[in-house]
Amino acid sequence: MKHNSAIHGHNTRRKQVLHIQQCNTALYQKSVINMGIKLYNKLPIQIKQLDTFKSFKKEVKTFLVHNAVYTIEEFYAL
Repeated sequence: MKHNSAIHGHNTRRKQVLHIQQCNTALYQKSVINMGIKLYNKLPIQIKQLDTFKSFKKEVKTFLVHNAVYTIEEFYAL
C-alpha cells in the first residue's frame, strides 16, 4: 500500500493518506482491501501516527467504543 506522496510529487493536503487503486467494478470497490484503506484513511491522524500495532489496535478500539457507529455511513460522517 502506498501513500499519495509516493504516487505523485505534489505537496497536497492528502499526501499522507493511503492511495486507493482505480477500480471499474463494484466488486472491487466493496472488496476488503479497498474498504479497509477507505476506513483507515478516515481515522484521526493521532491514531494513524502510532508506532506499534499493539498501541494502534488499542486506540482504534477506544475510538470505536467512544464513537459507537452502526453503519459505515455513520463512520464516514464522524
